[in-house]
Amino acid sequence: MFGIFKTKNPIEKFWNWFSENEKNLRYFESNPDKYLNQILTKGKSIESGLAFELEPPTDGIINMTISADGVKELFPLVEEIVSNSPKINGWNFIAFRQRMPQDQVKGMILKSENHELNPSEMKFFPMLEGNNLDIIIYIKGVTEENYNQAAYGGLLLLDNILGEYDCVTKVRSYDFHNMPTTEQELNELKPLLELAEHVDKVKK
Repeated sequence: MFGIFKTKNPIEKFWNWFSENEKNLRYFESNPDKYLNQILTKGKSIESGLAFELEPPTDGIINMTISADGVKELFPLVEEIVSNSPKINGWNFIAFRQRMPQDQVKGMILKSENHELNPSEMKFFPMLEGNNLDIIIYIKGVTEENYNQAAYGGLLLLDNILGEYDCVTKVRSYDFHNMPTTEQELNELKPLLELAEHVDKVKK
């Protein structure tokens, strides 16, 4: 008897809510925390690990990025959410954080709690084992005490440099080390701004 009542799946419920509220959400810049928290709260009904990001409108279009926050197991879910997104004038729904142009990355400074990450001052060292690429990222001032916050900020930065999808699928692992001080060690490292080009070349 009760089988005649069909329960909407969480993705459908999320997009129904979004469609009903999108006119208010357009004004997210007036109170970004309020509106992003609304979206995040509704998004958690699908999966708690999802992240949502809104960009200020360009030519009347607001980009909303739905991210797995670097968790590979959630990639298929993100793709399913975006593939089921409604067509709404003035909105563009994007799966995963996208790669930023190098000139924009060059001007970025990312703050992770008390640690400041400047990609123009950071370096990397690639290690290739068969088809597996591992990357060591070098940041000034990394210690055992602040490693976790530096690593978290570093991974967010890498999402912007490589794009979230490539960041997770093209590199097997990342580690974060303090910047060396000797000229010999520094000469063995590459500027972080060249990371995307290097990964693309290795994974061509």
